[in-house]
Formats: sequence, structure tokens, C-alpha cells
Amino acid sequence: MKATRRMYHLIYVSQATRPMNEDDLAAILKKSRDYNTQDAITGLLIYKFTPSENRANFMQLLEGPENKVLAAFARIEADKRHHTKVVLEQGEISDRNFPDWSMGFRNADASDLETFEGYSDLGSPEFWIRARGGELTDALDIMMSFYSDEFADD
Repeated sequence: MKATRRMYHLIYVSQATRPMNEDDLAAILKKSRDYNTQDAITGLLIYKFTPSENRANFMQLLEGPENKVLAAFARIEADKRHHTKVVLEQGEISDRNFPDWSMGFRNADASDLETFEGYSDLGSPEFWIRARGGELTDALDIMMSFYSDEFADD
């Protein structure tokens, strides 16, 4: 009997080991999109660079078959380009939130996150304390706002 593939999502944040340039981000997106197309994963990657601290962070949502999402996250955990990977949310979902994106991307600035309590300071020491303590909610709402904004721009 064939195992049923459950639809699953996982949202994490991480800190880049160094600020990424456009070529770095393009390479990450190309590889992500190749894997995700092959594995039936969709999602969104947000990158935020904070010049005052010379620090960069990622926030990513992956969705698809549970085994494929968990395998993708295992690759991400092994990726040396970022560290302090903290899962904010994960679990079964009934439908994809990003059905059209093998991996959407947004290079965010502070104004993109300022309306989201707890995320406006993405990457600050206080943010990491809250993330590790499980105090950050609304991660999916943030991702969905970027999805909606993207289509509003069309």
C-alpha cells in the first residue's frame, strides 16, 4: 500500500554568516527552485540585511509533502551559509499557501516588517531571544503578506 503524502509546512529564521550580494542570492534561489520543483515544494524566502549591524537574516516557508519538506530542511540545516536556524512554525496544512511559487523571494527592508509585532527587529538579539523562546507567532501571516503584496504589484 502506498503511503499517503501529507501536506506540511515549516517556517524558520536564520542568520547569514555574512551579508549576501545579488549573485549569492541568485545562486541560492536557483538551487532552491531546482530542488523544490523536483520535490513538489512551494514557498517563500525573505532576506533582510541590517546595515547598521552588518547582519543579514533569512526567513523561509517551505510547503509540500512532509517527507520532502523535512528533507529540504535537513539540507538547509547543513548549509554553512547561515546559522542559528530556529523553526518558528511547522505542521500539517490542508492546502498550499504559495501554490504558484517553487520559491518566491523578497529582499526585505525594515519598512517591510515594521507592521508585524515581534518581527520588525528581525535579527536583533531581542528577536533571537523571542524566537528561541517560542514567543513569535504570526510567521505565516508575514509570509502571506509578502505573497499578497507581490501579486498586488502586478
